[in-house]
Amino acid sequence: MNRQTIGYALVFVFGLMALLQAVLAIRFNLFFLLVACLFGASAYLIWYHVSGRMEQRVRQEATRDRRTASQGGFGAGPRDQRFRGARRDPTRNRRGGDWSRRAPTSTEEPTRREAYRILDLGRDADRSAVRDAYREKVKSVHPDTANGDEEEFKRVTRAYERLTE
Repeated sequence: MNRQTIGYALVFVFGLMALLQAVLAIRFNLFFLLVACLFGASAYLIWYHVSGRMEQRVRQEATRDRRTASQGGFGAGPRDQRFRGARRDPTRNRRGGDWSRRAPTSTEEPTRREAYRILDLGRDADRSAVRDAYREKVKSVHPDTANGDEEEFKRVTRAYERLTE
């Protein structure tokens, strides 16, 4: 016998037990009704698994989660590329609008030399070294830490963005 046949046999047995307990509840005591509900719920869950509906539901949820993860947090869509510069045409977006606008910044962006100095790196640092230095620096200057400074955090973030452009 294969697993599916055994599973359906278990569903039948648990369903029969639920029916028997329900009859006993009517005849003798309501306690048997609680037991009948437990047997019925067990029969349903076994059937849900054996019929393949549970696997189908799990796959749908995983696919939905993957889709929302690629869109950004909390179901947000992809970020607006207008502030990072266009990929196709540096001056126009698809709708004909101007891509050359940049997001307003509180101060000027640092030069590459200043960015390396802010992150305490040499000019020969590769991308992974820049990322590691940024993460270490942010741990100490993040506004949520005890000694955090918001302006310094913004400066470090701008330096990182400058080096990873």
